[in-house]
Amino acid sequence: MVPVGWDTYFERLGPLGLRLVLSGLLQPDDVEPLTGDEGAAQLGATDRAHRVADRLAEDSNLRGPLVAVLDRRAASAEPKPEEWDEKTVRERLAMMLRDPESSAAAVLHRLARMPRPPLAPAELRAAAEVVATTVLSEESGTKPKYLAKVASDRAGMRELQQQRKELEERVRQLEGNLTKTLERTADLEERLSRRLEEHKQMRAGEKETREDKLRLDRELQRLRKRIDDLNERRARERTGEVTTALRRLTTEQRKARSSVEKLRSVEHRRETAFRDQARELGRLNELIEKMLTIQDAQSRTAAAAQEAILRELAEARASQRNGEPEESESALRGGGRGRKAAGSNGTPRAGVFVDVQNMFYGAREKGARLDFEALLASTTSGRQLVRAVAYLVEAPEIDQRAFIHLLQMKAYEVKRKPLRIRPDRTMKGNWDLEMALDALSTAEHLDVVVLVTGDGDFVPLVRQLKLRGLRVEVYGFTKSSAPDLREAADRFFPITRRLLRPLKPRKRPRKESPGDEAAGGATARGADGGTAATPQPSESAPASS
Repeated sequence: MVPVGWDTYFERLGPLGLRLVLSGLLQPDDVEPLTGDEGAAQLGATDRAHRVADRLAEDSNLRGPLVAVLDRRAASAEPKPEEWDEKTVRERLAMMLRDPESSAAAVLHRLARMPRPPLAPAELRAAAEVVATTVLSEESGTKPKYLAKVASDRAGMRELQQQRKELEERVRQLEGNLTKTLERTADLEERLSRRLEEHKQMRAGEKETREDKLRLDRELQRLRKRIDDLNERRARERTGEVTTALRRLTTEQRKARSSVEKLRSVEHRRETAFRDQARELGRLNELIEKMLTIQDAQSRTAAAAQEAILRELAEARASQRNGEPEESESALRGGGRGRKAAGSNGTPRAGVFVDVQNMFYGAREKGARLDFEALLASTTSGRQLVRAVAYLVEAPEIDQRAFIHLLQMKAYEVKRKPLRIRPDRTMKGNWDLEMALDALSTAEHLDVVVLVTGDGDFVPLVRQLKLRGLRVEVYGFTKSSAPDLREAADRFFPITRRLLRPLKPRKRPRKESPGDEAAGGATARGADGGTAATPQPSESAPASS
């Protein structure tokens, strides 16, 4: 423990007790370093104590060195009062009062230097003065300079007592502030209790939120079942593009199911749960919007198909009224076995099959796009159009709905196929086989087959059609069309500027890079059997406006 300072030390001993300690502990060789008096070492113990006390009154800086000397001298003395309890201290002081002696100086010094002595300071001071009076044989009225200084300092003590009262008043004020602080703490604790109650209510709200999520899951399952029923019903009514659209819808449903399962597996605290639920609800809204968009596209496609069927039925009925046998209508629907040489009025029947990707890249090399309306007018001039089919490969990141709708408005039947990506990251997407099957299945209702492509893979198809007695015409770009395809056809029509429309220049032209194929999506076979990327969204409508 750290000993007390000089002021507390002197207050506990008093002037007489200090003189007793100085005379009992100071040695002759300690006086000269403290007073600077060479002859002080020859004085007696009492005179040495007077000399040091007088010097201490003149120079307050002497206090620290003096206390250090006293601590060193008292450290080796016996007994050790810091090890005594209150009872032992009182017994020792009583013995010193009955038989005073100079060895009491070490005991009093060490008791006065203790941070917490066993006795009160007043008791310790009284005992020190009694022992000092007896040991030092002090006469009344004799005071060294230091005692005179102490008397003058007592007025300062009264001032300090006044300051003490002021400090006590300040302490009372601080206690009042402490009371207010405690009251505020109680208020804060009450507010904390309310917060805890609100937290409990929030947890109850979280439970309700989970129940709402379960309700939404049940609603989603009901909606999924309804969609499945709708898919099943429409799958029986529609073929071709509708089937592809339903597959895409099924893929979206799987993604939605995966998202819902991930949502079920996530359990966070209230704030995180609300954010996750908001994200999932947003995804559900996007899914519903996609479903509505697909249903809208399906409705438009079905309407266009129904309109084409009604138009063909009207033409068939008109032909019946003009004297054509009834089996022509059934042949138009695919039920007849034989094939007439021409239509009801002797007009050749024509079917047009367009490889969209092949034509797009051939036109782009000329800085133009194919005018599908002009193409259909040129290929069916003086002929009865039975069927016009445009084959398109779709990439998921490219929206070609406007282009498809435009083709449908111009009497084209649009067939779409999604792009396939192989494990080695190469892409595959062409209609060679389906285009050949469609041409062969429709051949018995046609007189002329028009192939709009430059792909040499169609040479066997041309030969097969010619063996069935059909005239085969090929429209393509001279530079990119396979020579054996041109030779196999009955006639090859090069696509010229009258069937093209110039491309609008881009505001920010950019170089094409190998990454454009990956960004573009689908691939289509060219005349040499190679592959090319599908058009970007800005180029995806080569038809006329």
